[in-house]
Amino acid sequence: MTKSKRPSPDSPEFEQWLLDRAKERADKLFNTEIPADLADVDSGIIAGPLDWEDLMPEKTIAEDIAIDKAHKRKHLKTVK
Repeated sequence: MTKSKRPSPDSPEFEQWLLDRAKERADKLFNTEIPADLADVDSGIIAGPLDWEDLMPEKTIAEDIAIDKAHKRKHLKTVK
């Protein structure tokens, strides 16, 4: 990628410079060879939950409320 000096955003050359820079980056991204060990979809580690329902915030709302209540009562002692 060629490093050209960035024109000021007010100048008419800025739009062309921005377009050229975006084209260079897109060419670099789409023309790069993917290493063979990364190209195999069935191998590797998946980062994230295994089930879609684990992402749903509705599932954790009750748990979050319970945790908040427990934190608020944390300084209190249980007297029997």
